[in-house]
Amino acid sequence: MRKKILDIINGRLIIEQTNLKNIRFVMFLFFLAVIMIYSSHSVDTKIYKLNDLSKKVVMVENEFIEKRKEIVKIKMESNIKIQLSDRGIAPSLNPPTKIVITKE
Repeated sequence: MRKKILDIINGRLIIEQTNLKNIRFVMFLFFLAVIMIYSSHSVDTKIYKLNDLSKKVVMVENEFIEKRKEIVKIKMESNIKIQLSDRGIAPSLNPPTKIVITKE
């Protein structure tokens, strides 16, 4: 086993013996290397896509926070009073009266 590994490392496998068994083994190693390269490239593309999507998520979250702040400002009572005063509507000077209904 050790001798075979050393023969492969030194290149004697291809130079000295060119039988079909050695060629099959070399082709197997070649296809295995191609598959490994392809899988690493596909993982890299997936990582790039994930990074882009995470950046987009951060941008959308920031937009959401900004819009929520705008809505809170618009809903404030002082803003509503200012907007309605332009139309001629003002808060009532008389407090509301409570109506009590009793059963007889």
